[in-house]
Amino acid sequence: MRGKGEKGDGAGPEDAQLLSLVVPTRNESATAPLLIARLADVLADVPADVIFVDDSDDDTPQIIEREGAESGLQVRVVHRDGVRRRGGLSTAVVEGIRAAGGRYVCIMDADLQHPPDLIIAMLRKAQDADADIVIASRNVRGGSDAGLNGLSRKAISWVAKWLVKALFPSRLRGVTDPLSGFFLVRRGLLADTVLRPIGFKILLDILIRTDSARVKEVPLRFAPRAAGVSKATLSQGKDFLAHTLILFWHRRFDGAFRRRRSG
Repeated sequence: MRGKGEKGDGAGPEDAQLLSLVVPTRNESATAPLLIARLADVLADVPADVIFVDDSDDDTPQIIEREGAESGLQVRVVHRDGVRRRGGLSTAVVEGIRAAGGRYVCIMDADLQHPPDLIIAMLRKAQDADADIVIASRNVRGGSDAGLNGLSRKAISWVAKWLVKALFPSRLRGVTDPLSGFFLVRRGLLADTVLRPIGFKILLDILIRTDSARVKEVPLRFAPRAAGVSKATLSQGKDFLAHTLILFWHRRFDGAFRRRRSG
């Protein structure tokens, strides 16, 4: 797949790197080999690299390096320890975006709840519709949240979605899954946007801080975890509420916050 030039993103010739895939990991030694094998098939014809930002305490980074070297993919591991892990998933994704060189950056989880095959559909949608952001949505026709464990998690997800839709009605109009963890963004869109996510809802931060972004969606059938356990905690729920309130405060009272250049 070849990418057409995008305005303002620093895209080079037609054969320049099209995609950087950013995958935050923490103790995913069981799922990492499965994910890399799937990505090797999906990205076989795509000029891409895969950046794993790893906060693991087990042998996940060594497994990623070994499996990546055997896969034929261009794989990088950014392992973080100590204070570099501060902020968890949110700062891991931001660090991965900073390291990305592709025309588009795709964010996905490592547990295979986000099907790798969907990356190609997201790329095509971004190019065909000239979209800045493409969201893999559980809430459009053809999508499903069946991979969420239990009615309580589904109820929490539903309440959280409608909370942010109520707080940001104009920006999120037409966006069915603003809290998705699987999405693709044109890298140039983020060039002069300072991301300050708290917790794990990175997409919400991007949507609210980039007012003029063109957003499209593709259906996501959210799958059960391939292995391991969910990292969702009560603390993450508190982080989500704090992040949402901060974004609401700034959007209401500080219109300049969305487009500040990073120093």
